[in-house]
Amino acid sequence: MSTTTAERIHLIKPNEATGDVAEIFEDIKRTKGERYLTPTWGFFAHDPELLRHWWGLQKKLQKTAGTLPKKLMFGIYFILAAEVGCPRCINNAQTHLIDAYDMSAEEVDAYFDFENADSIPDNEKAVLRFTKKVGFGLETTEEDFADLRKHGYGDKEIVEMVSLVILEAGFIRRAFTVAKFEDGDQWPRENMPSKFYGQNVGGPTGQAAE
Repeated sequence: MSTTTAERIHLIKPNEATGDVAEIFEDIKRTKGERYLTPTWGFFAHDPELLRHWWGLQKKLQKTAGTLPKKLMFGIYFILAAEVGCPRCINNAQTHLIDAYDMSAEEVDAYFDFENADSIPDNEKAVLRFTKKVGFGLETTEEDFADLRKHGYGDKEIVEMVSLVILEAGFIRRAFTVAKFEDGDQWPRENMPSKFYGQNVGGPTGQAAE
């Protein structure tokens, strides 16, 4: 397949957004911060209704009130990104955890081997273990559910966990498929989480940003 710019999916840049798309972009920036209007949103902006619904799901699961702590939700996002191996997605989760929850880089890195991390409590490990299985097609067992129940997670919490996994695992995998054909290198650097994210938006493997 040719990788010429003309054949790539054009991302709707922030300065190109009008109408509903511009309003949704502004809501993303208000809710997550200027640096988190990442190229994903420029991809979905070709259909304002899809953009609205995808953002609405992420906003609900990551940012607005729910039954699970938002720090834990970003921990789930981190382990999904780490399992896929998407450097930009990992960086996005890292930066959120450091910025929003005052975690150190070392504390965030503990998620790479959460099973053996003393800093991560058993109740969070139960969630991370379960959601990792859900995210990568591994069979869940009665013991997994019993472990969640033991730590006080009910049906609503489990639905929240699974919803986040379905959403974010899909976004992360997109970074390894469709996204590498986009013009992410043209995305404004001020709308990316970090310098690292911006430096890696088009490579080194030729994959664009998540």
